[in-house]
Amino acid sequence: MIKANNQKGLAGRRLLIALAAFTLLPAGRADCLANSPGNVASDSASTLMQDQKKEISGTVLDSNGEPLVGVSVIEKGSMNGVITDSHGRFNITVKAGAVLQFSSIGYTDKEVVAAPGMRVTLEDDSELLSEVVVVGYGSQKRASLTGSIAVVDVEKTLDSRPIADVGRGLQGSVPGVNIRIPTGEVGSDPIINIRGQIGSISGNNNPLILLDNVEIPSIQMVNPDDIQSISVLKDAAASSIYGSKAAFGVILITSKTGAGKEKIEVTYSDNFSWQNTAKKIEIGGLGALKYTLDAQKNMGAAMPAGGFWRISPESYEKAVEWQKLYGGKVKDGDPVVYGRDWYYDGVNKYGYRLYDGAKAMIREWAPSQSHNLSISGTSGKTSYNVGLGYLRQSGMSRTAQHDDFTRYNSSISVTSNLNKFLSIRASSIFSDRNKRYPGVGTTVADPWLYLYRWSPLFPIGVKENGNDLREAAYELRAANTDNLRNRYFNVNLGATVNITKNWDVKFDYTYDQRTQEKNSSNPQFRGGQMWYSPTEWFGEDGSRVYVNEAGQIVDPSADGSMPGYCFPVQDYFSNVTSTSITRYRYANTTNTINAYTTYNLLLGSGGQHDIKIMAGLNRVTTTWESVEASKTNLLNIDNPQFNTATGDQFASGNTNWDSQLGFFGRLNYSFGNRYFLEANIRRDGSSKFPSHLRWQTFPSFSGGWIFTNEKFMKKAEPVLSFGKIRASWGSIGDQSVANTLYLSTLSSSQSNWLDGSGNKTTQYGTPSLVDYDITWQRIETLDVGADLRFWKNQIGITFDWFQRDTKNMIIPGEDLPVTLGTTAPKGNYGSLRTRGWELALDFGFRFQNGLGINGMATLSDAVTDITKGADWATPWENRLLSNAYSTGRRYGDIYGFVTDRLFQKDDFVYGPDGEIEKITVIYKGTARTTFKQSAKYPVYQVHYENSDKLIFAPGDTKFVDVDGDGYITPGDGTNGNPGDQVVIGNSTPRYEYGFRLGADWKGFDFSIFFQGIGKRKIWGSGQLAIPGYSAKEGALPKTFTKDYWTEDNTDAFYPRAWNLNGSDTGFSMQRQSRYMLNMAYLRIKNITLGYSVPERYLSKVRVSKARVYLSLENFFTFDHLRGLPIDPEAISGYSMFSSKYNMGRTGTGTPVFKSVSFGVQLSF
Repeated sequence: MIKANNQKGLAGRRLLIALAAFTLLPAGRADCLANSPGNVASDSASTLMQDQKKEISGTVLDSNGEPLVGVSVIEKGSMNGVITDSHGRFNITVKAGAVLQFSSIGYTDKEVVAAPGMRVTLEDDSELLSEVVVVGYGSQKRASLTGSIAVVDVEKTLDSRPIADVGRGLQGSVPGVNIRIPTGEVGSDPIINIRGQIGSISGNNNPLILLDNVEIPSIQMVNPDDIQSISVLKDAAASSIYGSKAAFGVILITSKTGAGKEKIEVTYSDNFSWQNTAKKIEIGGLGALKYTLDAQKNMGAAMPAGGFWRISPESYEKAVEWQKLYGGKVKDGDPVVYGRDWYYDGVNKYGYRLYDGAKAMIREWAPSQSHNLSISGTSGKTSYNVGLGYLRQSGMSRTAQHDDFTRYNSSISVTSNLNKFLSIRASSIFSDRNKRYPGVGTTVADPWLYLYRWSPLFPIGVKENGNDLREAAYELRAANTDNLRNRYFNVNLGATVNITKNWDVKFDYTYDQRTQEKNSSNPQFRGGQMWYSPTEWFGEDGSRVYVNEAGQIVDPSADGSMPGYCFPVQDYFSNVTSTSITRYRYANTTNTINAYTTYNLLLGSGGQHDIKIMAGLNRVTTTWESVEASKTNLLNIDNPQFNTATGDQFASGNTNWDSQLGFFGRLNYSFGNRYFLEANIRRDGSSKFPSHLRWQTFPSFSGGWIFTNEKFMKKAEPVLSFGKIRASWGSIGDQSVANTLYLSTLSSSQSNWLDGSGNKTTQYGTPSLVDYDITWQRIETLDVGADLRFWKNQIGITFDWFQRDTKNMIIPGEDLPVTLGTTAPKGNYGSLRTRGWELALDFGFRFQNGLGINGMATLSDAVTDITKGADWATPWENRLLSNAYSTGRRYGDIYGFVTDRLFQKDDFVYGPDGEIEKITVIYKGTARTTFKQSAKYPVYQVHYENSDKLIFAPGDTKFVDVDGDGYITPGDGTNGNPGDQVVIGNSTPRYEYGFRLGADWKGFDFSIFFQGIGKRKIWGSGQLAIPGYSAKEGALPKTFTKDYWTEDNTDAFYPRAWNLNGSDTGFSMQRQSRYMLNMAYLRIKNITLGYSVPERYLSKVRVSKARVYLSLENFFTFDHLRGLPIDPEAISGYSMFSSKYNMGRTGTGTPVFKSVSFGVQLSF
């Protein structure tokens, strides 16, 4: 009785599902799923068609023989379809010999030839759980995994994306994998970290990237179209099998192999895109000039204000008038004209015209394109795959001769089963990446910095009297083209010997070579010098030129005439002192051997005991060399060559090697498909450590329990389809450090002193100190997780909590006296700990009307604490707040003051003359004069005053007196005496998330992908981040100029105007909570709309698949930066060329871009 009621309840639910699905049918298209006599046309052609059809009836059941309601039954290749009723029955009229397609949520699709009275059984869709996942040196079913391994849905994650590499596509798609794209430089690699931002102070903290079990130096070398699968190994139990280079995770990429059919399959895809700045770059115009004037006034300085270009109240009014007279009439690129656009009074230059550096330097909607071709197939027992890829990206520089990135990829793989005992394989990949860019001689202050560095009065993108001017847009155009070229080539040869059905031996040898070549030159520029005083303007006849206020040349006697001035045209160098040519070459050769054997054993009744044993070795040897040569004084700056350079020449080089040998083993055991255990061990030796400490052993263990396979969980099966809990612990050795840590080295350089023969002498430094007991860093990971799936696997949840300890961390020792002449040796003196959690959700539904929806979401967080730093022996109270790696410190913490608000007029006491009264206070035993506050218990900030002009007043920031002593003070900057400083932010990304929603219906597909960071704050650097950083030059974002405190704008966010003279802190702009840059953001990373042409049309032209799509990438960004032209992913001072790029100033690099693209995907 109970069973019957349950069956009735189940049938009722299925009927409701069917009714709900039917109501979702698009209007006017119900005929697609319901065929009735009233829908049949009455003309003769239709009657003939009707004669060729027959009525089919049948029943659809599940694996238990229960009827299935709401199953979609469609005649293949048509729109003709019905759904099953509450008894699982259906009736449909189809053509003779038709094939019926059966599909239902939670069941495997099935195709059956139509026949009267047919009974069709649909099996539960367990594909997701039985999916084979690639792991270290092998594969496992997803359901049996016990380590923390994420599997990437390659099609949904990478397909149709206008991206340069796989890394950019993975951003936000895998919980715990942090990917940052801090610059718009084409050809740059994304920054990838797994589980936190730091794993070691001395190590590289980067994950190991493997392509078919072979390490590759850059993820850009992989053509996204060649990828079959991607697995991310996150904990030590999963990645330890790969040894020391896998200490901070593994990204395991498997390339496509030959098709499984006896035919040739050809696929082609292309993408054409156009890119523009992701954020609008708005630099202050008239508002910046007004800010400069107000700063001069607030500081009590004499007029005029400004630096290279001066500003006075009168010139400001003329700038306002210029906008009224010429705004919109004088175009951005029109020549600069004396008299109309600027004026010189014999001492100072004054500008009236404003210039937009962004328009002058940034190329809008720069084109890019990519093409990919793949040929795969199987012939007899041999399968093959050939892949070709081409990418060309244009950079954002508008005036450069060449600013682009080109990549060629090719790959080939062949596998042949010679007999049942032996199969052989061979593969090779080639990558050629070439970045061309304007060579301006430096990354310390390149033209992108000057886009933001000067006043809007500084001419940019224009000429004067036909002459170029010394400005960034001209230098980009006049510079020679430098290039950075990376090539990679590998060959892999392997074989598998099947000793028995359950025992095989695999051997792979890989030879790879990578080279990097950099060609650069420093030209001499020629342009009008605007930095200093102009010169008198003379005409071609040698007479003095006179102009009027409109800039028109007039007779000297004309009313309003004035003698003209111009910028002196001179030869000059940018950031260097002579022309030169430089060549750099780096070559790296690596030989890798992987050999391992795997044995599978089933024991017990029904094979309940499933045992898998694997053992092997891994050997990697690497040699590299580098050479750099340069020569000065080029005879021809347009064609720089060594043999046409006549000056000094310099050369340097280096060569080195390292090797690693590892023996590994793995034991997998499962019982009854419920209980799973795994044990790994790795014995590694490295050339980077002294012989007596070279070898270390690193074990790992993991276990899992599929509790839904227990009998007592059967009742929960309709809701909880799958449930597994797992835990792991493991250790990995890390040796991502220099190979000279245990060997004392002597640095050398060339001196400017000459020997008796007139040659420059070589000078040597003090021998480095070493700790001869230095050894492996040890990374230990603890992970606890759960994998759950609900409602016939339609919804999945994965959760992980982890703890990663870096023990024996290599850090510098305690400081030694400077008289020693060298630094303290590095040793295994430190440790740190990272803790975090990860959550992933996925779902997928397909309704009976054919509409499919799917989605995924990820959320993760990680926090790192320095458990033992170089100051571990220093008492806690004496440890410096400024030390980012201080013992007991959370990594990334930023100390500063808590901002209360801005001072207002009523915060002070005024005398009869209307001026603020002054008062003398005693601070640290010294009398200090300051403005008298009106509060009952005033808090004075005299530590940052000078008792003269530098005194806090209305509009300045008011700090919170955290320690309650009545003064704002930084203390002595230690834990024991921080004054009023507290943690006001953390620079590491927190609460990283991503979520994707997708749908498909009748050939159309749509997806939208969001990605972001929930929490990250930094104290910025430079003119884009710090209000008043360079107010003297008027270098200010529009955000600062429209919202700073004045007597008419007392509710402003930013303090009153002040010039910090190029400093990140000063006066009231101390490091504080209010002006931290909030780098949290939400980005609509991708929107894609596609359409796949129905097969019935394609078969006529011998095409198996055709899809077109439109895609938007990075098109919408939501952040808390108040309109500042800083990308929220920016890292101060980061560039692919330097870690101190553009003086470390925030946001002053190549702008991050958004793109719109369309493409085609074809299969034959």
